[in-house]
Formats: sequence, C-alpha cells, structure tokens
Amino acid sequence: MPVGTAEAPAAPARPDKPELVPPKQIPSLKASPLPLNVYTLHNLAHIELNAIDLAWDTVARFSGLGLPDDFYADFARVADDEARHLRWCLQRLGELGYEYGCMPAHNLLWEGAEMSSGDLFARLAIVPMSQEARGLDAGKRLAEKLVGWGDNRTAAIVHQIALEERNHVAVGVSWFQAISDALGVDPGPTFRSLLLELCPDLLKGPFNHDERGVAGLPRSWYDLTLWPQHERQAADAKRRDEGAPKAAAAAEQQRQQPDGLQGAAEDENRSHQCGDSAGSSGSLSLLGRPYECLGLAPGLPESDQQLQRLRHQLATMLEIELRAS
Repeated sequence: MPVGTAEAPAAPARPDKPELVPPKQIPSLKASPLPLNVYTLHNLAHIELNAIDLAWDTVARFSGLGLPDDFYADFARVADDEARHLRWCLQRLGELGYEYGCMPAHNLLWEGAEMSSGDLFARLAIVPMSQEARGLDAGKRLAEKLVGWGDNRTAAIVHQIALEERNHVAVGVSWFQAISDALGVDPGPTFRSLLLELCPDLLKGPFNHDERGVAGLPRSWYDLTLWPQHERQAADAKRRDEGAPKAAAAAEQQRQQPDGLQGAAEDENRSHQCGDSAGSSGSLSLLGRPYECLGLAPGLPESDQQLQRLRHQLATMLEIELRAS
C-alpha cells in the first residue's frame, strides 16, 4: 500500500486531563502527594503518549520527502510499540487506584519537537537517537528504584519498555546512517554538530554505554571524551562563553518562583540546562547541501533569540523526563 503524503497537524489532540502547566508548576517527586511509584508511572505514561505522537508526526511530516517505504513502516511500528507501552502504564495506574491525569503535566515534549519539525536529521538525532536513548540509560536504574519501593510489577513494566526502546534507537541510528551515506555526509560529525547546537545537555551522562551499543549507537558520537580534540575544545569554549549568562538567568528564574516551588526550581537548575555548550547556527551550515538535494530547507531558527528559547524548552523537557529516573 503506497505511503502517500500528508500535512502534519500543528499539534496533536489531547485528553481533557492532565492539565498542561508550565514545568515549574509541576510538583517535584518529593513534594508530590502521590506515592513515589504512582508519580513515576504517571510521568512515564505522559512520555509514552508523546512518543506515540512523535512517531506518527515523523511519518506524516516527512512524507513528502519520498523516502523508502521502510522508513515510514519503521516509525509506524515504533508508534505501535509506544501505544502498547502507554496501555501498560494506564493499566498499572488503574491497578494502583489512580488514572492518567491525576497530576498536572507539561507540554514541552511536543514543543521541543518543533525544533526538528523541518529538519529530518535533527528529528532523528534528537528523538530516537537521544531522547529514546535516555530510556536505555535510565531504565535499569529506574526499575531498581521501583523494586526498592516494593513495586515489582511496575518495575517489570519499566524493564520491558527499556528493552523495546533498543529497537527505537536502532531505527534512528540506521536511518541516520543510511540517509547520511546517500547524501555523502559523515554521520558522526553531523550528529555531534546537531546535538551540540540544538541541545548539548543530551550529550551529558550518565550513559549506559552497553545498552546504547546494543542499539548500534556509536559511543564516539555522543561521548565527549571520545570526540576529536578540536571538537572537544570548541565545545569547552562554547560552554565557558555561555555559562555565566545562563547561571544568572537560572538564578533570576529561581528568585521569581513561589515559595512552594523553590525545591522544583532548584532541582531543575542543578540538572540539565539547555545550551550550556551550544553555539551559533553557523556550525550547522554543513547541512545546507543535503537538504537542498532533498528539496527541504533545514528549517533552523532564524534568530539567536528563537534558538535560545527552543534550547531552553528542550532542556526543560529533558529534565522532566529524567525526574522519573
């Protein structure tokens, strides 16, 4: 059956609950009245719902590129997996006496996807090869925490989800490599440039190198310690250049938080701050020629201000995801 073409919606449909609020209005794990396992499971369910949307968005949004049918079939299968994962989470929440929507959630998972809406390389690098790879990093650790909290059943669900995420990362890696080869670009430097530019916090550990290796993601692509010396030096220089302004902005954001949200703000400031080592969009100029070949503009932000906003959104999204771990 031919894939056809479609225009992806600006945003996916959403249920009435949970209420979508700014991320700093979401209680931290310690401040939430929910049991630890329920809080964690609700966050995981929210991630899985957004993962379904992202997979189908990849099919629809890039349908006009005329990629092989297997590309679209692979992401349709990813969407099917994510739907099954969501069903597991919803069923388990019900068994525990709760439901999806029993706590507020954020919309940054979708808003973060907007930065890759016009750039296939960025979509593959950010979503399956980095965000889903975080599931490989955190899966074992999260399952062990759940066992420690006395919830072996939820731990088993998390363990199985993490196993199946291997295939999702592998899909991203294989297509990133295949499209790079077809266009005559080196996938390693291209991946490093994209992550360093759009969200360098995805290049920070801890990493589960064994799990990422099983999925086919080369360590030299994401582990800064293995980068060529000139790339490490460039990343260090960008981090130094942007570190002071970001620290001041984080302090001001924390000062403006209501007293009840100070703990959550502190957790976020200690965690992944987006753009710590990101540079200007000029470092992505190597993507111009491939996208001209594809007939699709890279779609990178036109202004530094917009790029900084998108970086911040994706970093906040990443921090919310990692609260469950």
